[in-house]
Amino acid sequence: MVGEFPGFRPGLPNNGIMASQVIVPHRPGPLVDVPEDDGPAAGEPASRLIGAPEAVLAVGGGILLVAVLLMGLPGWLTVIAVACLALGLALPAHAALLTALRRRAERRRREALGHGTVLDVSDSSVRRLVAAYGRLERTPGAGMGRDAAHLALAEVAGLLAGRPPRGGERDYVIARAEAVSALADRLAEGPVMPVELAGADSLARIKALLAEN
Repeated sequence: MVGEFPGFRPGLPNNGIMASQVIVPHRPGPLVDVPEDDGPAAGEPASRLIGAPEAVLAVGGGILLVAVLLMGLPGWLTVIAVACLALGLALPAHAALLTALRRRAERRRREALGHGTVLDVSDSSVRRLVAAYGRLERTPGAGMGRDAAHLALAEVAGLLAGRPPRGGERDYVIARAEAVSALADRLAEGPVMPVELAGADSLARIKALLAEN
């Protein structure tokens, strides 16, 4: 199948930095980057950040502050009490913030993954397909061509299941990259005429569109 579409121009266009994974939406449309985890950098559970020293500082500082206020102890002890209290509460507060950030990141990731299929773009063949689809998707009046190109992406995403292609799978991906790129070239010249595409895979649909136009 490779080389069957002579309009394909090898190489990845300079479209900027491409994420290592994208989400192919269930319906034709722009691809979405997989949200990164912006929770705790080291992935350490927040509970490990709250220990006995922090509890001692917080409780001791609070007791000392109450004693200063109720028993008329020297005023300079207030500074020590507030400092101990602040130190004891700072790390637990930071841990709570990290937990909130991690939960928000996990929620965003789940929501994003629910809208499509993850596609790993670390391999050059997949990047070529993604770049060709991006070029076609931005073309006005793509119509059935966009649907066929999206089907090609969905087929590849379903085959690879979030991993790079292996062995003969690269030929499968390259064939679709060539087809989508050739279709993008054709659509850049103007819309294509509708054809009957029901029941065909992406390559058959793209061939039909190119043959009738």
